[in-house]
Amino acid sequence: MASNKTNSGSALGTLFQGLGFLLAVILVAHTVFVLFEFQPEGQLAQSVARAAEPLALFFPGLIDAPGPEAQVLLDYGLAALFWMLLGGLLGRVFG
Repeated sequence: MASNKTNSGSALGTLFQGLGFLLAVILVAHTVFVLFEFQPEGQLAQSVARAAEPLALFFPGLIDAPGPEAQVLLDYGLAALFWMLLGGLLGRVFG
């Protein structure tokens, strides 16, 4: 018979993975809002932009892109990838 106990290591690993995914979702949402010009004066777009700015860390401007759309995609896409990888790595270490 299988045990239904969850150990704290597994829960902590899942928490790190979920947190990395959530941070990446915020960055991807900001990228989509900017690329599709989703009402930049709207409260949702402003809130997501305010949350995404510090999450982008040092990635904005790290690689120069030929156009503004590609620049946004690179800046926030790399940051989202970073948070996904970091969350997955920490999830494995603590899981």
